[in-house]
Amino acid sequence: MSDAEMNSYRLTSMEEPGDERMAQIMREVAEDARESTRRAAERVAAGIEAASQAAQEKWGDAINRIKNGSY
Repeated sequence: MSDAEMNSYRLTSMEEPGDERMAQIMREVAEDARESTRRAAERVAAGIEAASQAAQEKWGDAINRIKNGSY
């Protein structure tokens, strides 16, 4: 199915999509969902890494103050 044929279909259309068109729609939706999930996972991982780094710095500073006797 050509891109022009694929792009001509609208879900609001009164005609039901054929099997080939519906399969293509579902593949594209699945691909978009995978990409969205991947981006979200990257954002979560970056947030966890930033929080971990901040916690390590905080505890490192606290340990150094205790070692130096300046609570």
